[in-house]
Amino acid sequence: MKIFLLCLLSALPLSLVAQEDDLQALQQGLEVAERTGNRDTIATAYAHLSEYYAYRRTDSTRYYCRQGLKHARKDRQDPYLTLLINYAVTYATEGDMDEAVRQLSFADREAVRLQAPTEYRVAILTSLGVGYRRKEMPDSALYCYNRALQVLEENGDYDDRTHLLTSIAVLYANTSRLDEAAAYARRAMDAAAHSDDIDMVFYAATTAGAIFQLQGKNEEAARMLRPAVDKARSQQKPMFELKGLVYLIKCFADMGQTDSLDYYMAQAELVKKRLPETANEVLGYEETHYQLLTRLGRYRESLAVQQKLFALREVNAQTPLDRLYRDMAANYEGLKDYARAARYYEKAYLAADSLHLEQVNADLSEWSVKYETQEKELEIAHLTQEQLKQEARTWQWMVVASVLLFVFLCWVLYYFLRRKRLRKEEELRLAQRYIEGMERERSRLAKELHDGVCNDLLGIGMQVQARQAAGQDDNGRLLEMIGRVRDDVRHISHELMPPKFQYVTLPEAVADYVSRLVAPPSMQLAFQSAGTEEQWGKVPEQVSYEVYRIVQELLSNIVRHSDATEVEVRLALEKEVLKLELADNGSYQYHPGQRSDGIGMDTVNERVTALGGTFAVESTGSGCACILTVQLA
Repeated sequence: MKIFLLCLLSALPLSLVAQEDDLQALQQGLEVAERTGNRDTIATAYAHLSEYYAYRRTDSTRYYCRQGLKHARKDRQDPYLTLLINYAVTYATEGDMDEAVRQLSFADREAVRLQAPTEYRVAILTSLGVGYRRKEMPDSALYCYNRALQVLEENGDYDDRTHLLTSIAVLYANTSRLDEAAAYARRAMDAAAHSDDIDMVFYAATTAGAIFQLQGKNEEAARMLRPAVDKARSQQKPMFELKGLVYLIKCFADMGQTDSLDYYMAQAELVKKRLPETANEVLGYEETHYQLLTRLGRYRESLAVQQKLFALREVNAQTPLDRLYRDMAANYEGLKDYARAARYYEKAYLAADSLHLEQVNADLSEWSVKYETQEKELEIAHLTQEQLKQEARTWQWMVVASVLLFVFLCWVLYYFLRRKRLRKEEELRLAQRYIEGMERERSRLAKELHDGVCNDLLGIGMQVQARQAAGQDDNGRLLEMIGRVRDDVRHISHELMPPKFQYVTLPEAVADYVSRLVAPPSMQLAFQSAGTEEQWGKVPEQVSYEVYRIVQELLSNIVRHSDATEVEVRLALEKEVLKLELADNGSYQYHPGQRSDGIGMDTVNERVTALGGTFAVESTGSGCACILTVQLA
């Protein structure tokens, strides 16, 4: 008799019993068996009833399994092994993965003792592998899959092959290797096409749909999932139905189809009420639910769902701990609770075991090659128990040595990076202090010129006008000279004062400065800018201010020293990169790094350092071009 089997991720039994309309016939069969008094017949009747109630009523399934095991003979494979597997199913259904794995491990030992056929061995090992993966033990899961593959290559049917290939696809998907997962999912679908087991077909279809959804192929995934969900509903299998609904919800969320999303969310809420809160499908739905709430900006509601999942981790760890911490940190960040966000990001980092994941990925790659080439020899099968122990001790020492070496290398890397970071921070601090002091002095001079010298010159001019009006003297020429001096002092004062970048963008400030710059009559100034006003509005005020001062200094040098007749100023902003270019056809040449007589170019270099940018001067044949690049990100 073919057995009933659990896939712990998708909670899919391989039920071979009739639908609900056959329940009465099964109960009558049990009554007949009990009247005969034959142990094998009674145990078989209980096994059929346990398969019928699986994923309908867990307590009934467990009851019939216990009753059947009281009558089953332990020296015969069937129905003894079938009852053991169905019994393990009940714990996985309730989310008790520790007990499910313990029961499946016992069933595996019994199958080996009884030299059970392929279908039993593959079914148990595949389910056990999925159970270890659900317990976040992928190395143990990989070991079970290797054993199942070895047995399956010797002799296996399409149902067993579909189950194993689908479980392998899930394992690759959970390690973010989606291309390989999709390849195994397609192989599972090919095997399912030859299978008569509707539950196996559903398992393969939902898994393939989920993987295609993760790859962004949402329309293809929805086409696979809709028929599977309808079939699960018609056969009254709520766990199957909820699993498919979760993946459909993800598809329509990614496609932005709000109406379909709301419809399937409502359907999922109804189905969820019919299942235990620790069931894998319910926890999978809650994970999808909080992700949607986060996407909609409903951070507190999302956190409430995450706290519920965290409380249930002792029973069933549906969401990996590092991902749960990271998603909780994102919600706190959305609430602007940056202290808690930082704390949960740190927890997420500590929960991620990069060395372990690297080893698991290497094992997965090796395993995939073995499957592709169908290599059947496993060295472990030829080792004695003493050799296994010796190998285990060797690996332990290697792991310890690797960990110590890794810790030492991390410490050395941290030491050098920290020294480099402190040195750069000191350089930036000195540059900023220098620039801040210079800017305070600029502001003071501007105020003194404006409030002191300009007003004094205005008073002198008014006195001269008064004397001229009284006919005391003709000071027209003197009055004109005082006016020019006053205008020059006001221009210097305005140039020293920085623009208010909370009201104007950098291109607007530079354009205004270029238009007001006093240049020789032979010099033509031109200004160009690239980028939208919205983009320039996002540039930090301090960055705009420093770039503006650099433009002032470079243009001042060009006007005073270059003898240029054409000067072009270009500003561009693209993909978080701000670029300034001043090109002229003059004779003045400046080389970065050379010492100058004045402080102007030294100030430019200090400002570039404070911005964390790069500054270069290139010869154009007929002049030179000064290029500043700043990474805003």
